[in-house]
Amino acid sequence: MKLLKSILAILTVFLIFPSLVFPTALVNVPLDHWSYQLIQRFQAKGILREHLSNSRPYSRGEMAKMLIYISQLEANGSLKLTSVESNLLNEMKKEFAEELKELGHTGIPGRKNLVDWADGDLRLIGQMNLEQDIILNTENNKFRSTLGFTFYGDFLKYLSFYNYSRASYEPDKEYPITKQKQLDPRYYPSRVGWSALSDAYFVLGNSKVSLQAGKDTILWGPGYHGVIGLSSIEPAFDLIRLHAKMWIVNFTSALGFLRDDLTKEYRSDVPEKYLAAHRFEILPYPGVCIAWQEVYIYAEKLNFQFLNPIMPYQMAEDYLGDIGNNTMEGDIEITLIPGVKTYASLFLDDFHTDASPFTYPGWGWAILGGGMMADPLGIKNTRVILEYARVDPWTYIHKGTQQNPPIPTAYKHFDEPLGHWIGPNADDLFTEIGWYINKNLYSKITYNRIRKGEIGSNMYDVPDYKTGVKKFLEGIVETKNEFGIGLKYTTFGKFDIDLDYRYIKIKNKQKDEALLPKSDKRKQPWKTGWNTTENEVEISLKFKY
Repeated sequence: MKLLKSILAILTVFLIFPSLVFPTALVNVPLDHWSYQLIQRFQAKGILREHLSNSRPYSRGEMAKMLIYISQLEANGSLKLTSVESNLLNEMKKEFAEELKELGHTGIPGRKNLVDWADGDLRLIGQMNLEQDIILNTENNKFRSTLGFTFYGDFLKYLSFYNYSRASYEPDKEYPITKQKQLDPRYYPSRVGWSALSDAYFVLGNSKVSLQAGKDTILWGPGYHGVIGLSSIEPAFDLIRLHAKMWIVNFTSALGFLRDDLTKEYRSDVPEKYLAAHRFEILPYPGVCIAWQEVYIYAEKLNFQFLNPIMPYQMAEDYLGDIGNNTMEGDIEITLIPGVKTYASLFLDDFHTDASPFTYPGWGWAILGGGMMADPLGIKNTRVILEYARVDPWTYIHKGTQQNPPIPTAYKHFDEPLGHWIGPNADDLFTEIGWYINKNLYSKITYNRIRKGEIGSNMYDVPDYKTGVKKFLEGIVETKNEFGIGLKYTTFGKFDIDLDYRYIKIKNKQKDEALLPKSDKRKQPWKTGWNTTENEVEISLKFKY
């Protein structure tokens, strides 16, 4: 009730003072949109030193402001782009033509959409999406067809909306059937092979502050191949997000409503699970972005302490007691050297001042570091990415899963870690060499090594906090090496095709049953000696109307 009153109070302010609000530009740009790659390139080249942020997604308005900034630099002669960059920039202007128009930059032709309707302050844009994904692997082949519809627009120039709904069919796809009353909403026994998802939200505000409510993705922290702080999860979870930007401070706060996949073997019902998070970013100097964030996972009952966006969660836990899983992360991104962007982050999971983070199993942590070089050695339209991530054993796990019945306070949504996708007791080394052959065609060569240890890697199993001592990559280690090449062709807003080939070598490959928690009856022990070599081709076709 208190939460509802707070939301209504904020809505009332915007309704009474419409002059405070900003038009359409509040809708977020999906994280898989091609424009992020171009923005990251301009950030690495030092062009957008005053526009660094790892609180994603960006809004359409933020994208438009960065476009204006780059265009002004190019117009006054202080910036010279390659022909490919210039062409990509023009395509991006078409993508955000309406937002540029609202900021006073008219005369730019926009994209044609299936639905493009406006009446006064009302605006509706609609698109239809068709996708076909094909994965041909020596072990298993997968085919998935997806039909989706996207609608977004504005009400009265102060309230925007967004909806992306899609249904996918994967023939011969089997999903586990349980007796649980509340199943994973993606899959149902009555329609095996089908899945349906929808991201939908409303957002209102102005260029300084906005409030969003609904289902949407969230991605906090630096990283190209994954982040250790707060990563995007599919299906996305419901959230209420407050964003404010002033002076050199960028602040975001979120209340998330999570789901857990505890089965009836663990408990007979699915309790409520919540995420409270806030992130502060400071740009003390152009080209330097320093950030700190907290994420608190708790269950059973929504707590007002964690609805306070500026309340330090450690202090709240000291007041309330240990009712959840407290995590924090600090990161830094630097683009002071033209053509080079470096970043690093440290994640702490339930830190203890009286114990060693290197041996005590109850203190989890993760690190991530890397960088991107734009046009290394003067080779135009290229980029090189190098990134390493390490997640310590039992990180993202919480002792609440030990209780009977267990409390779902692990740092995850369904079965996916909210941090790095590799999960605990694992590391990931990734590198990519990419080249824009022209504005429509991007090529890449990649290498990825993933190691995962047996002990301390399961999201449900917790250690012996009294006598246990953790060791990185303890037990049998599964090691995967991937070498890949890829091509992506896009016609921007109409048609995309991705073609990737991967050569995969796995040492000590584990069956799915080996990755189950100890309490699962289907659990199998980890085994050594199963080494495989796989060839994989992935084709993705996307059409937009």
